[in-house]
Amino acid sequence: MSAERESAGIGAERESAGIGAERDGPCPAGCEATVELRDFRFESGEVLDRLRIGYIQYGRLNAARDNLIMVLPGTSNTRLSVEGYIGPGRAFDTDRYCVVSSDSIGAGLSSQPGDGLGSAFPRYGIRDMARAAQAMASRGLGLGDTPVAAVAGASMGAFQALEWAIHHPHTLRAAVLQVPAARVGQVFRQATRRMREMIELDPRWCGGAYRESPLDGLRLAGRHYYAWTVTDEFLESAGEAAERDSQATGERFAQWDAWSLIRRYEASSGHDVAVPFGGNLSQALAQVRARVLSLPCTQDRLLGVESARQIAAGVRDGRCAEIDSARGHMAWRAVPGSAETDFVTRQIRGFLG
Repeated sequence: MSAERESAGIGAERESAGIGAERDGPCPAGCEATVELRDFRFESGEVLDRLRIGYIQYGRLNAARDNLIMVLPGTSNTRLSVEGYIGPGRAFDTDRYCVVSSDSIGAGLSSQPGDGLGSAFPRYGIRDMARAAQAMASRGLGLGDTPVAAVAGASMGAFQALEWAIHHPHTLRAAVLQVPAARVGQVFRQATRRMREMIELDPRWCGGAYRESPLDGLRLAGRHYYAWTVTDEFLESAGEAAERDSQATGERFAQWDAWSLIRRYEASSGHDVAVPFGGNLSQALAQVRARVLSLPCTQDRLLGVESARQIAAGVRDGRCAEIDSARGHMAWRAVPGSAETDFVTRQIRGFLG
């Protein structure tokens, strides 16, 4: 999402209010900033001279600098998407922790194809995102060798948190994985492939060399994707509200640059922590030293529940608390007063406590 598109689309994730640039003063609504990582080499071998990562910070680091929680975003989300879980007494309690919610590569304030490179932007994957986030914490936020208290995220955010725990095991003490997977399956891959095909059907796509955004294709892709994120039961019980939700998802997708959106979903579609270990998932999970909380939804048809159970069983200190919800993959989202959000909040607070 380019800076222009993001400023137009912030309201879709939360009302923007009181965000200041002064990081030393009171920050009740969070302080936004960016860090630059020089000569960042991607897993593909491509190099970006300056990789920009955006974030928003709530609360303060303590004197020991050991109270940082990093929250990483889902595929079509930005640093603003998890605000419902951040604050005093919430899952990520700002009375105890300094919480930094990141944009990750490819969206929001971070470097992305929509900045101008389009399809020439380096191909990136989940491990690239995790490595950039870890570098941001250690160098950009000044933690140095101090481990972060926890790395958390939902969906693609959980993918990143798990890769961080595997490849940088001594730099975090805990990981909170909402609707996670150790690898994505054909349901997710097929759903996201159809999304790209829908975007490419838009006459404005022009083989990827578009001058005008292929808005019709983006909207259609979002409406298609929405139905996979919830259950049949939810769709039937929602009635016409389901159509409004579908349309709203389409409008959120239309706020993205097309290449930025496509590259994010390609990164998620390629997620498989076992690849660097010759396909051996047990060996990959054995690298984890952090405590791990896995929070899948039993009715998640986009990612399923079995992979999340494997994560909890395969790490040294893992636990699994399952959400039973017709909201499916979307059960992770903070909805004030909902049974799902209350359950998730209790589990995270108990785990971190």
